Amino acid sequence: MLPQTMWLKKSVEDQLHNLKAKTGVTPNIAARIAFFRSVEKGFVFDKERDYKLSGSLKLDKHTWLGKTQQVTELLLKQRYPEYSDKELQMAWAAHVDDGIASLRNSKTTTTFLKAVF
Repeated sequence: MLPQTMWLKKSVEDQLHNLKAKTGVTPNIAARIAFFRSVEKGFVFDKERDYKLSGSLKLDKHTWLGKTQQVTELLLKQRYPEYSDKELQMAWAAHVDDGIASLRNSKTTTTFLKAVF
């Protein structure tokens, strides 16, 4: 399963913080939405790709995932059954990175909600 402490790429963290400043949506909530958007659209993480987790916002997985923890871990395990815990964390971060692209340009809560729904 996912490690207890998780983090993202610095660029994704910056996007999440900017989104919070514009819309008030906290980074962990936006990350959850971004993850599921990425899964919905069919993104697949390739562990052979050089993906560095360079961010400084290290939160426990319960904070990052909240009530979606079991579903998130199940989806990751189904999609990447041979991955180690560390590789699953990188896959989660890559999904957040992929999913945040459609949300990062939201300037208000209203535009954020329109992007989500």
